[in-house]
Amino acid sequence: MIKDETLSLSPTATGFAAKIVVAALRNRGIDPTPLLERVGLSEQELNRGQDRISAPAQARFLELAAKTVRDPLLGFHLAQKVNPREAGVLFYVASSAKDLGEAMALFARYCRIINEAYRVHLNRGGNGLDFDFHIVGLPGRQAAQNAEFTITTVLKAMRQVTGRNVCPTTMTLAHSRNSYSTEVERFCGCLIEFDASSNRLVFSHESAATPLITRDKHLLDVLQPMCEEAAKRRETAPESLRAFVETEAQRLLPHGGVRRQDIAKNLAMSTRTLARKLANEGTSFEEVVDELRRSLALQYIETPGVSVSQIAWLLGYEGSRSFNHAFRRWTGGSPSAARAERQLPTPA
Repeated sequence: MIKDETLSLSPTATGFAAKIVVAALRNRGIDPTPLLERVGLSEQELNRGQDRISAPAQARFLELAAKTVRDPLLGFHLAQKVNPREAGVLFYVASSAKDLGEAMALFARYCRIINEAYRVHLNRGGNGLDFDFHIVGLPGRQAAQNAEFTITTVLKAMRQVTGRNVCPTTMTLAHSRNSYSTEVERFCGCLIEFDASSNRLVFSHESAATPLITRDKHLLDVLQPMCEEAAKRRETAPESLRAFVETEAQRLLPHGGVRRQDIAKNLAMSTRTLARKLANEGTSFEEVVDELRRSLALQYIETPGVSVSQIAWLLGYEGSRSFNHAFRRWTGGSPSAARAERQLPTPA
């Protein structure tokens, strides 16, 4: 029987935050296994360096851990102790930039390498550099720990690479917090508006122009092509309607497929408007869903423990036969052949 948690295989994340939380729980003498199992994760898959995990499951794990240790600021507290270098190549490519503004632009461009649920919009306006951060797939109240962990880590990294106590001039967070906000505001260096429409930080133009003490143009030239290649595998332009359709479709696929009228309704537009706007982007609803299914299928086929029948269900097909037919159309071969070629086990 397929567990509900299997729905969370997409979007994915490297598990950076989850690993930090697991270590913190063990340091407190708490076995993280039951909490991980509740969200469909395991410590074994976290420890496999090349595996990615469910991004929504990671966010839910952080919320469960915070309740277990009775620390409503767990994500914030852990991020204060994190070494941003542990985030991997994303930290190094951003820290090689010439100034903070360029570093933030690189982070916005490549952040989905770390977590596909992240959407970052960066805009320069009269008030400064506007950093808008959104986690797709979960309401703000269910991603509070994840949001505070991420934003605190980003701020800590900014201060590390500039050697200065960089603070936003304005800050809003999408989740509610009736208490404990003073501690977070003290670290961030500004007042915070909670229960806002988005997670948003605004930095002055002066802060954005702060040079990085870690600047390394040679390293940036080496790392950026690697990040570009990784981004191609992970990212659709976040401003495009296609991206929003993909996000809605990922959520609906396991529930029996995707209907254009449902997507249009969720995006507050008519089916005709949806078709017209997708056509303006050079695609169609059918093409978006088919390409999404194809990319997810290739991802799932490399996920140990997920059977072909489970993949078919996750992608909204009525059975394995329909999925096998689609997979052969996409790749020229069968799912079992693809697994054999990659020397991956074939689950029952």
